Amino acid sequence: MLSLGGFWRNNLSRLIRPTAVTASPWPHWISTKGQVFLFGIDWEYSAPAGSKNKELQAQRKKGLGFYALSHFEDVIGFISALPVAKGRKYAAALHLADRLSQGGIEIFCFHLREDLYSFIALNESKPVPGHDYVGTKENVWQLGDDFANLQEKQAIRYVGNSGIFEMEEPLTLEKALTDPAPHAQFKSIIHQPLLLAFAAVLLGVLGLVYGANAYLTHLRIQEEQKRQALLNDPNVLYEQSIGPALKQVTSGGRTQIDSWIQTIGKLPLKTAGWRLDSVKCTLQDCTATWHREYGNFSELFNSLGLAYVSRTENMDTSKVGNSTATTTHRLAEASRASTMDRNALPVAKDVLSLFSSQLQDLTLLDNATITLDKPVLFPASAQGSAETLQRPVVRGTWGLQLELWSIHSLKLLPYVVPETLDIQFPADKQDQAVYSLKGSFYALYK
Repeated sequence: MLSLGGFWRNNLSRLIRPTAVTASPWPHWISTKGQVFLFGIDWEYSAPAGSKNKELQAQRKKGLGFYALSHFEDVIGFISALPVAKGRKYAAALHLADRLSQGGIEIFCFHLREDLYSFIALNESKPVPGHDYVGTKENVWQLGDDFANLQEKQAIRYVGNSGIFEMEEPLTLEKALTDPAPHAQFKSIIHQPLLLAFAAVLLGVLGLVYGANAYLTHLRIQEEQKRQALLNDPNVLYEQSIGPALKQVTSGGRTQIDSWIQTIGKLPLKTAGWRLDSVKCTLQDCTATWHREYGNFSELFNSLGLAYVSRTENMDTSKVGNSTATTTHRLAEASRASTMDRNALPVAKDVLSLFSSQLQDLTLLDNATITLDKPVLFPASAQGSAETLQRPVVRGTWGLQLELWSIHSLKLLPYVVPETLDIQFPADKQDQAVYSLKGSFYALYK
């Protein structure tokens, strides 16, 4: 059962609601199953590891007594005091980032009570400074709209129970706030000057100040060396990059092809004095190119039975009969594609054996053209090499060109991902269309 509360920091300016929607005017908390989750935390990018303690002490002097640190210690949030509610205290933003984030740009929005909503923005599973907010429905909507406008058309995943944003994946607070992420727990900022003074007095009395200081310095150097070695370990760096990269790759098989065919199947081969010349599809949409026989642009666009999101008109002023036009169509609604599962990938040698065998069979068809490139380390930006990393993923590219009739029987393996489709409809031979399909395949190197 959820219990909602709120409290103010020891800062008079926090009692005044800001005129711009940038941050919560105070933190709020939710208590569930003996755990307390805090919303509306001020986040900022954390100082380098060597300056972490200095940063904490500076915040302590400002009256902030507690902090929560992201998993990779690059984002940190501070608060002056914790609520008196029983149970361990966790930062809701870090908990959501660890337990429910899928990477990329995400917005988690929940209805807390009456006209009170929480808004948490994540980027690559980390809180976005200035976007952990608790406020009214209008303020939350405005903050979300401003945030979305800054993303330059990047895909945004919406999750929660607010009903404020379209395409919001349903998630209740009860389900969201379960199994708290350990590193999301708030920690106390140690009063280091007082601690060091006490240690100095104690060591002075014992007459071991010099020796103890040398020993502690040696330990700190060793610990820092170990930490730096861990941070520079190619395998650690690779594990940090492979997860987000695979989340951007949809699972393979026929799902994408079926979505393309469902959309293309609604386009006429001829309409209103125009004939379909070609269709080129990406993972997001399909663009049809039309060649004029006798109709005009208006007749073409009005005759299409499939809605388009954009169009172009290309008229040859010297030869009006050579005019062309394009229409771009969103893909037909399909079940949400899952992402590539690293644990389900076979090893590269098996992939090459199975997939190349399938491609070899396709070369028996008339007018077939097949390409298959050797796989390389994925993602391409990763440090190290496939030979030296412990569990690397590799990616190869492939392509095939066949007559269109064969696309309905084409079957692709789960780790083979189609990415583009290009269908050409020859003039006066539209029934002899050919298609070019290109994509990638993924595998474990070893």
